[in-house]
Parts: sequence; C-alpha cells; structure tokens
Amino acid sequence: MHGLKHRSRLQRIANVLLLNASFIDNLGLLNGKIGIAIFFYKYARYTDNKTYEDFAGDLIDEIYEEISTNTPVDFANGLTGIGWGIEYLIKNGFVEADADKALAEIDNSVYQNSLYRPFLLDNSNDLFGYGFYFITRLQGQRNDDNNLTTLFKKQHLIYLTDDCERILIQKQYLDFNIQSLSLETVNSFVWFLLNMHKLGIFPVKVEKLFHSLPEYIESASQSSDDIHGLSLLLRLTEYIIPTIADKGLQKILKTILIKKNGMVSNIECSDNVMIDNFIKNIWQQMVYEPYLTEVKQLQDTIGKIFLIIEDEENWNRRLDNLNKDNLGLTGFAGLGLGLLSGRMNKELRTTKVEVSTE
Repeated sequence: MHGLKHRSRLQRIANVLLLNASFIDNLGLLNGKIGIAIFFYKYARYTDNKTYEDFAGDLIDEIYEEISTNTPVDFANGLTGIGWGIEYLIKNGFVEADADKALAEIDNSVYQNSLYRPFLLDNSNDLFGYGFYFITRLQGQRNDDNNLTTLFKKQHLIYLTDDCERILIQKQYLDFNIQSLSLETVNSFVWFLLNMHKLGIFPVKVEKLFHSLPEYIESASQSSDDIHGLSLLLRLTEYIIPTIADKGLQKILKTILIKKNGMVSNIECSDNVMIDNFIKNIWQQMVYEPYLTEVKQLQDTIGKIFLIIEDEENWNRRLDNLNKDNLGLTGFAGLGLGLLSGRMNKELRTTKVEVSTE
C-alpha cells in the first residue's frame, strides 16, 4: 500500500512538472529547467518510460534556444549551473554528446564573464559557481597536459584560486556591500579548495587558503537551523583535516567539529522545515559528491518525509502553494528526486534481501 502511494506521489509530481516546466523563464540548475530535466531523465530511467526522456530532451533544446546575453551566470539560476547540469547528464549516461562541443559556448561565456567581472559573488548567499563549473569540466577527463583544452581549464582554475584569495583572505566582499559569507557560500568554497587539492593544482595557494577557513567555518555554522547545510559543512571539514600538514590548524578544525557535531544532533524542526531540509540535502548530494553521500541519517529522514507527504492535507497545501519559483531542484523537482531516491533504494534493499534468502 505504501509503495503504491509513493509511486502515486511521484506520478503527481511528474504531472505537475510536465504541465508547467516549459512555461518558466528560469533556465537554471536549482530553480529552473535544467534541474527539472535531470529529474525527468532519472524518472524515465526508473519507470522505463521514454515519454519522460523525450520531455527532458525537449527541455534541454529549449534551454539552448533561450540562452542569451541576458542569461545570468550564477550557479542557482544561470550559465554555470546550466553547464554543470549538461556535464552531469553526459557523465551519467542520460545524454550522448561530446561535452567539450556541447559546452563550448557556455565555456567561453563563463570564462569571459569571470575575467571582466570585478567580483565573482552576487550576494552573501551566492554559491561559487565558477569553481563548481570548471572543476566539474575538468574532472573525469584524461589528465593530459599536452591537451590545450585541459591546460585552458587548469589555467582558469588557477585564476579562480587567486579570486578565492581576494575573497577569503583579503575579504573584498566587504567592498561590495556583502557583510559576511553564508553557510551555503562557505560550503561551496570549501568544496572548491578540497577538489583543487585533490587535482594537485596550485598547491601552495590552496594550502594558504585552508588556513583562512576556521574563521568562516565557525561563523557560518551559527546557521544551525539549516541542518543539512551544517551537516555538509562538518563533513567537508572532516575531509580537510587529513589534507593539511599544519598540526595546529588540524587541532583547531577538530575542536570546531567536536563542538558543532552536538548542535546537529540536537536540532528539531517542523514538518515543512524537515521537507525543505530534505530537498536541500538531495541537490547537495548531487553537487557535493563524493563528500556528501547517502547515509543512514538520510534513510531515516526519507521514512519521515514519506509519512508527511502521504498526508493528503499537507500534500494539497503544497500544491496550492505551487508557483514558477518552486518547481526546480529547490522545490517540486527536488522533492521528486528525493522520493525517487527513496523508492529506488528501498526496492534495491528488498531485492538484496530476497536474493540472500533464496
């Protein structure tokens, strides 16, 4: 019975998105069409229904047609998130294409924009989209320094690391009326530096930037009502510690972890906040892989989310609040991806149990 209800909710989410996705102006990853396309590609694979795959393909075509000089560059709504989404679909086998060819124009636009903008953040909540985009463009490719395309990407990552220094150490955000960096923003910078370290690019500067992080981690972690944002920050901090040689810095970060881990375990929230946190965790899992993977805590959360969504009154209230700003991965598409992940994992565990008992 529960399985039927869960599949019914997924179907209703798909229907809502089918009816509305083409009418929204936002092309972006978190709040727009490319995020919705990712949901439909995954839902098509789950249902084995090509109709959803075709619709996702139509959304991709619309995105390419609608990109213009007025398209923003930010990760949530603009080119860096759109490009990241295309790269994600290609790498995960949903779309067959040569990424360098498919993303050539976006590569150039993002690169030019980063060179001529005086500052790479729009506001205190902005994610470091340039870092997400160019790290993702380089990852998974053959590490060949004789390849001009690879060298171009590495060179630009070095420029972006210089920008990190201006932001994190020189605090130039203060010159642009940004008083502090949010939890989400700090998470994106920590992710970028961890991946720069993993790639071995500009190691001296990356090590210097690691020393600037305790102040930001301490400050950003005060946003304790964002349980999954805080959990992500602590997870990223755990990964930083073994990468640095400075024992003093390691001790500082370990002390922060001990203090903040207790905060996460004691957070309580309403049903609506729980759903919002659940949705946020779903898109964070995609973007921050492999540092944030599905753990037991998420499985427990999925069970609670199913119970909330099965309540017809709660579900109808969510439908009544439907608008163009909550259809993407931060809204209905994100909820759909979360429920889809829960269904697939539950069915996988059931299959394993059946196999093991035979």
